[in-house]
Amino acid sequence: FFFFNDTATTEIYTEQIVGSVRCVQETVVEELCKDYQSKLPPKIRKDEGKIVYDAQKQAEMYYKDSLLICLDQEVQKFNKLLERISSSLESLQKALKGEVVMSLDLDKMYMSLLNNQVPALWSKVAYPSLKTLASWFQELIQKVEFFRKWLAGHRPNSFWISAFFFPQGFLTSVLQNYARKTKIPIDALSFSFDFFNFTDSENVQSSPEDGCLVHGLFIEGCRFDLHSVRLADSLPGVMYSQAPIIVFVPVSYTHLRAHETPEHLVCRLLLEKKKKTYQFT
Repeated sequence: FFFFNDTATTEIYTEQIVGSVRCVQETVVEELCKDYQSKLPPKIRKDEGKIVYDAQKQAEMYYKDSLLICLDQEVQKFNKLLERISSSLESLQKALKGEVVMSLDLDKMYMSLLNNQVPALWSKVAYPSLKTLASWFQELIQKVEFFRKWLAGHRPNSFWISAFFFPQGFLTSVLQNYARKTKIPIDALSFSFDFFNFTDSENVQSSPEDGCLVHGLFIEGCRFDLHSVRLADSLPGVMYSQAPIIVFVPVSYTHLRAHETPEHLVCRLLLEKKKKTYQFT
């Protein structure tokens, strides 16, 4: 009689299967790294735009338009994110080839790429988002292009507020511009809102003299009826609906309270369902 060690045979087969799976996974991850690396936009160079390096001239520009400070800060944040993505993709490819040690962070990034999740290495220096990696990366490309065009002198008529790392800073800059123009303390200012009857920012032909136009927001629990220009019940099966172009008009708190009516509704502006909420009237 001949006896076989079933346990040992099973272990060999298991090791072979695991090794094959690991080999396939590494090939997939390597291809993903190359794909993302080829699509990653270059860092935004300040010399592409109108932000000057002379300290005195830069201070004058910033005083005339606080939005330039906001733009400068956003560009710095996006460049930091682009640098992190580029360096980590290169490091992971080297680790897969055995040229460098596969660190814990790179191993987590490896698994995130396999699961179509944004790696923690990236999200630590990125804006809050709940999107899958593929959608997140495509949106990143669009956001970088938005700020690149703005820096090049093509100031948008309507601002994509979802593109900002820090949208509160952008809105503060809008109030700061109005405060300097009217000599009203910024602490005494807030926003009043008006709404267009369309959602496509490409249809916006001009920007307001005071305040700004904003797009990129969505409504949960109801919808905006573009015909009546009022809130209405959600359509069956639709949880989120796109908000129209919104006019953010700087006004004093005194003016706001004087013109407040029962029809005014307090809505909360949520950033990607995170715990932090920002409330506007």
